[in-house]
Order: sequence, then structure tokens, then C-alpha cells
Amino acid sequence: MPPIAIPSNLVESLGCKSPHDALLALADESESTALKLAEELAASLSTTKKHSAATGSYNNSSSAGSGRRSKREDPATSFTVGQFVPLPRSLRDAPRPTRKISQKGSNSSSITDHETITNSSSSASHALTHATLASESILSSLSKIASGGSAASSEMRQLESHRQRLDEEAINIDHALRIREGCQRGGDSLMGRRYGDAARAVADVNSILKECSMNALQLAGEEALEAHSKTKEVTKRAIGERYETAVANGDVVQLSELTPLLQMLDMAELGVRLYLQYSQSVLTKEMNLDAEEVPVDMAHVERAEGMSRAAMRRRAEEEQLLRRNMSVPMKLARIYNAAVTHLRHHLPMVAYALGEADGDAALVQLVHVEAEKRAVDILRDYMSEKQLNLTVRRADGVGKKIEDRYIGGGFSARDDEINIANVLGFAGDALGGGGGSGGGTIDIVTKRMAAQKDDCGFQIEVGNLADVDAALEEWALVMQHTESYERFIRHAVNEVVKARKLRREQKIEEKNRLKELEEAKSREHGSDMTGSGRKSSERLSSGDVDVDQEEKVEILPPHTALNEVAAEIGGSYSALERCLLLAGMQRAFVHANYPDDSTFSPVVLDGSSNSLYGAGSRALQTNLVEECLFTARRSTLRAFATGHTGTASAAANVCVDVLGRLLLDVLIRRAELGASLLKPGEGLLDGQSGLGQAALSFAKSKAGKGLRGVHGAGARSGHRVGDEELRKQTMLGVARATANFNDLEVVADYTKRLEGNFLKEIDSGYPRGHDTEQLRMCVKGLKGVVESFTQASGRSMEQLISTLLPQVRQIVGDAVGQDGGGTSATASNFLGSPVLAGGATIAPTVLNYELDDESFEMSQISEGFVVRMCSRLDELIDPLRVHLVPKLSDDLLVGILGGMAKRMEASIRKSKFTPLGAISLDSDVRYIMNFAKDRIDSPQLKSNVTLCKICPPLARLNQIALLMNVDDLEDVLDLISVSKRKGVWDLKLDEAKTLLSLRVDFEGEKVNDLLQMDDE
Repeated sequence: MPPIAIPSNLVESLGCKSPHDALLALADESESTALKLAEELAASLSTTKKHSAATGSYNNSSSAGSGRRSKREDPATSFTVGQFVPLPRSLRDAPRPTRKISQKGSNSSSITDHETITNSSSSASHALTHATLASESILSSLSKIASGGSAASSEMRQLESHRQRLDEEAINIDHALRIREGCQRGGDSLMGRRYGDAARAVADVNSILKECSMNALQLAGEEALEAHSKTKEVTKRAIGERYETAVANGDVVQLSELTPLLQMLDMAELGVRLYLQYSQSVLTKEMNLDAEEVPVDMAHVERAEGMSRAAMRRRAEEEQLLRRNMSVPMKLARIYNAAVTHLRHHLPMVAYALGEADGDAALVQLVHVEAEKRAVDILRDYMSEKQLNLTVRRADGVGKKIEDRYIGGGFSARDDEINIANVLGFAGDALGGGGGSGGGTIDIVTKRMAAQKDDCGFQIEVGNLADVDAALEEWALVMQHTESYERFIRHAVNEVVKARKLRREQKIEEKNRLKELEEAKSREHGSDMTGSGRKSSERLSSGDVDVDQEEKVEILPPHTALNEVAAEIGGSYSALERCLLLAGMQRAFVHANYPDDSTFSPVVLDGSSNSLYGAGSRALQTNLVEECLFTARRSTLRAFATGHTGTASAAANVCVDVLGRLLLDVLIRRAELGASLLKPGEGLLDGQSGLGQAALSFAKSKAGKGLRGVHGAGARSGHRVGDEELRKQTMLGVARATANFNDLEVVADYTKRLEGNFLKEIDSGYPRGHDTEQLRMCVKGLKGVVESFTQASGRSMEQLISTLLPQVRQIVGDAVGQDGGGTSATASNFLGSPVLAGGATIAPTVLNYELDDESFEMSQISEGFVVRMCSRLDELIDPLRVHLVPKLSDDLLVGILGGMAKRMEASIRKSKFTPLGAISLDSDVRYIMNFAKDRIDSPQLKSNVTLCKICPPLARLNQIALLMNVDDLEDVLDLISVSKRKGVWDLKLDEAKTLLSLRVDFEGEKVNDLLQMDDE
């Protein structure tokens, strides 16, 4: 590739075939030349420095100060006058450009350096000349461009200024024309008495005057401005007079037409004052409850379709009578409805037309004041008329008496005797009266009514239940009306606040827009502002103050006088509702103490058995729970219906407290009574002597004439009442006694449902907020009540199990032959035990696991002690199992099996074991496990693992069977370690040693030597 020719200057490089490469070559050449010049300059400077140091001459003509200063200077750069630094050789040898002498009269300054250098032919070939020429060429080009751009920019600015002046003149002309047109339109409308059009024309002109400049006003002319002022004055006077006339006459149509015009004429303040006068007169008329009766003039009443004049007259007279005899809720409804109706009809228009003058806030305040003062007076008078405070004090005393009677063991022995009689079904004659079912039912009702008279003074101090309930209904209606009005007025206040906020934001946006416009004008015209600009700035600054003050207006206080009266009524209402709830539950308690067939009903719970003979198949519950829960639900929901969160929260707390204390104590007491009635041998269940002593002893007592009445009635009818009749009567007592245990499960389920019902009511009837959340927390207190009922149910079953365990231990002892020898057969009891008369005996079947081959075969083909023991247990628990709800039935069975397993373990420790006996033990344990699983109702408990988990004694029995069935002592450690890792081993090593020592084929020393390890 041939070398690129280096151009002499930049101009030539642009004309080359490849300008880019030519410019690069020129740059490289210039760089090498610059480096060469720099080296020569450095060499020349060093030579000059050496020469100056050798001569040592300095300028002595300088002053002392300068001499001192020269000593501080660098000697390499300090020279005396007349001395100079010699130029490099390349610069000295470079030819000097020569200027041609211009002709006379020519301007020599017009000759540029570039022309001078170019005309010097001797220096045209030097490198420095080339660089100088290039620099001069670039500088010349840039100067021309800059001068041309400056001229163009100046012309554009002049054009822009001219355009702005033209735009301003056009805007001023437009404003002037619009002002003149508006003045003309306003005058014509005023002449035609079209005040609405005149007001709109005045408003249009006013809006233009706020934005236009002084030039526009001059173009419009003084005549137009004077005409506008006159039109505005006349229009304001005319509309004001008509508005006052409409207010005086109550003309709603005129008010609707004129009110929007007031703001256009800057008459909003006057409009607010007059509109409030109109509203006050209307509200006074609508809220007047003492209006004089006006005779019905049917001549001026338009006849309704399908009604005669006489019918219309009767309806008008009924309305007058109803108005004269209005109740307090009706009076409050009339006042509140008048206030709400007035606000709904007038507030939107006032907010639109008079909102800038706070007309909407003033209207809300006026309406609330008019409604509040009348409502407060009515409520105060009604509270005094009904003696509310005195009634509340009396109700508190009655409620305390009821709580003292039923909470903390306030029952008397007489109550227990009555309950025993009622549970046994002998209440028809228990306390006097004839026999027979019909007479017994009548006697129960009579005694129930007599017992209800002892109501702790409720009827005397407070009143009849029905009257108190009706009074509370009326008070709840009063509070409901008040709370509904309170919610509406607060909603209206919130809407007014939102409208004020929206207007404030619009003001801020308008202020910012005008401010930006003024800033733009200031930037265009300099720092000096026109008169209209200063006027706009002053208006904006005054608007800032108005915007700040607008936020401080309080339409209604947080707590008004009406709120205070409503809170006072709510507290009294809650106290009366509590007393009524206690009285209603007391009535349910008395009714349950005197039961009849209607008192009991089948249990309906989730998971109830549908089998005819399964667990809970004949379970009963009393109506005590339903009556108490219905009373609590009705009382609480009535308080919820008031809408007042404070009253609703108090009612919810009352419900939680009464259910969690009063009802819980009563049900626990009844469950304890049921457990005492089911004690085998002494209660309704049979013991060693057959029929329970409760039935027998009651029959012999003074209160037991009912039982003798059964026999007497049978004798009079010609037949003898035998064991079957007594068995039916006793089974009825068992069913009614177990109903007390079922009540605890039923009330827990009902209370859980009640909580969900209350929460749904809150979600549908109360707005979201702090007070509503507090009400929800009060209702959620029912969860603790549900847990209390569940725990009480568990404790009652433990008490029943502890009552039955002595009989269970006796059954197990008889079956295993605890004292050795056999047991003689006893007479049959009424629950179905076999009867062996004539002193016949059966061969004893006892626990014996020291079996040889013959004994083992005999045990396999004969009925063992386990079968007999389980049969006896069935006789004991079957009447209870079918009458208890499935959950309680399972708990009872598990408790009975635990007592049986403990007793069997004690007997097993006294027996010796052969390998065949260990196999027999395993068979017996499996039979017991199958017996339990067949009678367990819950599907989750029908496996060996879960059954052993909930019944540790039974689990120990299984572990003993596994331990005793090891073939070799070497397998014991593996069995224990594996079972412990699975978490299914409860036996300690000492217990394992003791049990393994019972095996006749295991030596005691080997057992002790083998099990030398920690229990861990």
C-alpha cells in the first residue's frame, strides 16, 4: 500500500481522497514536530542556565526589597534587564512572514494573519507555518459561525417578543370584547327580568375581571365597567328581595331557583343566613309535637281512589288520635325523621351553592341542634316518668339475690329431695297428692307454679316478666332510633368534611396555577411585575390564610348531649337486661326441678348415634339448656339491635358472665346430683343386693308415697305390680339422671353456635371501627365459657367414674377370685342377671395362669373369668352408655376399663405363670381389647394404639402380656428397647423383674442378672 501524502494544512486534508487518514497523518506529523521543538527548547534552556551561572552578574540597579525578593526566586528563571533566553534553532531559522504594504488609503487591518502567512512564499514549506495556517483557518471558521449564530438568535428573540406582544394584545382584546358582551347580556336580561341570566352574565364578567390586565380594562371602556357595576347592584338587590320573600313564604320552588344564583353574585353569606332561617322554621313546624287539633275539612281534601269520604274522614281522625297519643319511640321517630328528611333534601343543594360560605356545615349544625334539644328533653322526661334509676337499683338487688341462690352451693337439702323425686319420676305424688299419671302431671304443674312465686322479689321490686320484657323492648326501640339518627348525622358530617377538603384542594390547585402563570410572566418580563401581577400575588397570599383556617372548623363535637343521654340509658338498659336474664334463667331452673315428659327431649348433636342400641342411641337432654340459651340469645340480640356499641358490649359481657358462672354452677350441681343417683347399690343402679337403695329408700320415706302409689294403683286395678314395672320406673330415673351429664355437652355445643351467631350479627349490623372490634372481643369471651363447660363435663364424668369404680373393682374381684375359692350365684337383679334358685352353685372361674396342657385345653373350651367379668361390666355400663352422648359414653367406657385393668394387674402380680398361662393371658387381654373396641363409638379410638394411648392402665396390661410371652430371657432386652423407642412402654425395670419372676420356667437369679440397666 503506497504511503499517504501528508497535506500541508487542514484545508488540503479535507480535499484528499481519504480525509480521515489525511487528518491522522497530519496529526502525527504535527505531534512529531512538537516533540522535536520541545527537545530543542529544553536543550537551549539548559545551555542558557549554565551560561548565567558562569557569569554571576545580576541587576544591581534594583532596590533592596527587590534584591531580597530576587534571592527567593528561581535563578533559572530570573534574568536581568537586557538579558533574554535565546530561541531554539528551529524557531530562529524559520522564515518570518512579510506583510505587503497596502495601497494608500486601504485598510491595513483587514489583512489577516492567514493572508500574511500565505503571502510569504519563503515560509510556505516550513512545518510551523503549516500548523499556524491550520489554526488560523479553524479560528476564522469558528468566528464566522459564531457571528452568524448570534445574529440569528437576536432575530429570533425579537420575533418571539413580537409574538408575545401580539398574543397579549389579542388576549386583551378578547377580554375586552367578552366584558362588553357580558355587560350587554346582563343589562338585557335585567330589563327582561330574567334574573338568572343576569346573574350568570355578572358572574362571567366577574371571572374575566379577575384575570384581565389594565390594558383590557382600558379597551373595554369606562362605560362598560359602569354598566356592569350598575347591573350587578340591581341584580343583587332584586334577587335578595325575592330570596327574602321566598324564605318568609317557605317557597321551596323559588329557593331552589334562587339559591344557586347567590354564589355568582357574592351573596353566599346572606344566602346562608336566610336559608338557615327557612330551615329553622320548617324544622320547628315538622318537629312540633304539641300542635293544636284542626277540624278535618273534607271539602278541601282530595278524594283517594277507592275510598269514600267517610272512610277518608275516619282515617284522618285516626291519624289525629294517633298523633295525640304518640308513644316516646314514635315522638323520637318523628323528630329524627324530620331532621333526616330535611338534610337529605336540602344538604346537596346547599353544599353546591353555598359551600364556599360553609353553608353545608351550618345547615348540619342547625338541624342537629334542633333535633338534639327536643330529643334530650323527651328522653329526660321519659326517664323521670319511668323512674329508671330507682328501677335499676331494685333490679340490681334482685339480681344479686338470684346469684346468691344459685351460685356457690346455695341449694338447700329440700331442693335435693325435690330433685331426687323428680328424677325418679315420683314427683306426681312426692310432695302430696293422688296417684295416677294424669293427677301426677296436674300436681307437677301446680307445684311448679307455686315454686315460681319464690322469685327473689323480682315481681314485687321490678315487675312481671312480660311487663319488664315489653318495657325493655320500648327502651331498645328508643335507643335504636337514637343510634340510627346518630349514624346518619355523623355520615352527613363526614360527607361535608369530604366536600370541604375537595374545595380546599381545588383552591390549592388554582392558587398553584396562577402562581406558575405569574412566575412565567416574571421570567419573560424581568423582575418588575405589572400591577395585575402584584394584585394576583396579594390575592394568592390571602387565599393561603383562608385555606389554613378551613381545616380548624369543627362541625360537631365528638360527644354531644344526645350521646351522653344515650350512654346513660344504655347503662340502665344493660342492668335491667341482666336482671331479666337472671329471672328468665331462674324460671327455667324451677321448671327443670319439676319435670314432666315435655321437659326431656332426644339429644341432637353432631356425631350422635343413629343406631337403636349404640352409644347415645337413647340419650336425653333437658329443656333447661335450651330455655337458658334462648333467653340469653334473645337478650343479647335485642341489645345488638339498638346499634349502640356500648350497650351491645355490656349485654355481651352480661351473657358471658351469666352463662359462665350461674348456668355453669347449676349444671355442675345437677351433674353431681346425677352422679349420686347413679351410685351402684345406693342409687338407681343395682349393686350386690339388686335394686338400688335410692329407689328402695325413697319408697320407704315420707316423700316416697309415689312408689307405694304405683303398687297401690296396680292392686286397685286388679293386678300386681312386679319387678318389670319397677325396672321401667328405675330406667326412667337412669335416663333422666344421665340427661344432666348430657346437658353439659349440649350447652357447650350451643354456646359455640351462639358465639358464631353473634359474630355474624356484628358483621352485618355494625360498621368497621375500634368500637366494633371491642364488641367482637366481648363476644369472643364465649370461647372461655365453652372451655369451662367442656372441663366441667370432663370433671362430672370423672366423678361418675369414681362413683362406679367400687362396683367395677367388686366385679373384677368376684371374677378373678380375689380371696380364693369360688363365688356362689346370687339372685337375679332387675337388669337381667341370671337367676339360680334353690341354692344351686356353679363351678368357680378364677384367675389362674399356672396351667399345664390339660388345664390350658380346658380353659380354651370353657367360659373363662374374663368373659364373665365383661358380661358383668356390660350389665353395669350398658344402661349408662345408651343414655349418654357418644363422647361421654366413650369417656365412661375408657374410665371403667382403666379401673378394671388396674384391678387385673394387681391380681396378675399374685399369680404364677407357665408358658401356656402366658399365652392364656395374652388371649384374655386381646378379648378385653376387642370388648372395648366393640363398644367404643368414636372411629378414632377403634385401634389398639389410640385405645392404649387414652387408657394407660390398659396399655400396661398389654405390655405385661407381651413381657410374659417372651420365649427366652435374651429377648426381653430387645423387646423393652424397641418398645421404648416407639414410646409404647411404661413398665419400669423393677416391675419387669417382678413380673418375669412369676414365670415358673425363668430363674430369678438369671432375671436379675439380665436386667442390669437403667430405666432410661
